[in-house]
Amino acid sequence: MSKVDFRGFFEDRPEALADVELKIAGKKCQIRSIMYHPKGVEFFTNYLKKQYAEESMEFWHEVRAYRKWAMQIDLVDQKAIQKKAEEIMNKYIKEGSERQVNISSKMAKEIIKEVEANNASPLTFVDSEKEVITLLSRDKLGSFKQSEEFRKLMAKVGGYQVNAKTKAKGGKKRGGSRIDLGAVAQ
Repeated sequence: MSKVDFRGFFEDRPEALADVELKIAGKKCQIRSIMYHPKGVEFFTNYLKKQYAEESMEFWHEVRAYRKWAMQIDLVDQKAIQKKAEEIMNKYIKEGSERQVNISSKMAKEIIKEVEANNASPLTFVDSEKEVITLLSRDKLGSFKQSEEFRKLMAKVGGYQVNAKTKAKGGKKRGGSRIDLGAVAQ
């Protein structure tokens, strides 16, 4: 099964894919695995609170919910979409806002321009969502993986154990784990 086929199998179940990825990759996991795992996002958010950076996670949750909601609304109800986009913009995007997220000033200006021109859409915050995730991955993920919260997450999620049999000849390294190829063949 190719990597694309494997991911396609979980297309409608990102939480299940995140669980498998966390179990296999362990400390080598990507931010996507943490963000889509129910416990992963919980532990990562707790970690970010201690770092005084939880607004990025709040923003991610809110814009994902906004996009899903706005995609289901008939575009005839543009006023509702517009109102919600304004709320998000005022809370997270505008300079000096209550929970301002760290995005480029160019991106913030584009969002403000789109929303203030009454052109908000389900896709208004997609690029900023990606940028926030990229920044979290670059600035916070490494230290999170070294934290007590990550150790608790991995204890909760479980994982593939490295033992004498998987270390012995016939165990093949895969990502952050080793698998017993003898057991797989049986």
